[in-house]
Amino acid sequence: MHLLPNTARRLLSYLVPLTRRVPSAHTGWLEVTTWRGHKTLNTASANYSYGLLQQVLRYGLRFVPVTNAAAPILVLGLGGGSVLPLLRHEQGRTGPITAIELDPAVLEVAATEFGVRPGPNLHLVCADAFAWLPDVPPNYYELVVVDLFLDLTLPPELGEAAFWEQLWRVLLPGGRALCNLLITAELWPDGQPLPEFLEELGFAVQDIEVEQLNRLLILQRLA
Repeated sequence: MHLLPNTARRLLSYLVPLTRRVPSAHTGWLEVTTWRGHKTLNTASANYSYGLLQQVLRYGLRFVPVTNAAAPILVLGLGGGSVLPLLRHEQGRTGPITAIELDPAVLEVAATEFGVRPGPNLHLVCADAFAWLPDVPPNYYELVVVDLFLDLTLPPELGEAAFWEQLWRVLLPGGRALCNLLITAELWPDGQPLPEFLEELGFAVQDIEVEQLNRLLILQRLA
């Protein structure tokens, strides 16, 4: 079924959902489902792009004003790339975007199914975000989007002080981060609740629950 030409697949999807499965070393399987002309990227348990996740990120970006449309942006956890049209078309950001994605299978699907490929203003990196971030120059990004899920779990590094210290370091003073987390995940860097730790680190923190599962932290570096 997945070998049908794109136009035929799109038309057929108005009658029946069409799913292409791609093996992943990190999540087992990725599923690209086309239903009524609209594609989503999922794992067995979670939406990765162009479904509920896009709605969550769209909502979170409402709390992130555009102060410099040409400033550089960092995306940690690209998925199928559904955050990109939110940044480009809905927020009007024109600056260079660097997107880090751990899973090469996800990058392959982003390219073949969603047209997300490197370009003059889009740099794609297949890497572990936690290992990659310390090499970034300080005071560089005006916005960082953090969406580091593995299926329905969060990496343990999000509960460690080192990641959040690096996030503070790479943001410009006044820069912001939109962090997509889970309500059920208990993150206690240095033995503190995450919002309290972040405030002591030098962030202004908005903590928002969304869709009974997702927790959004909107952070602004204060100095």
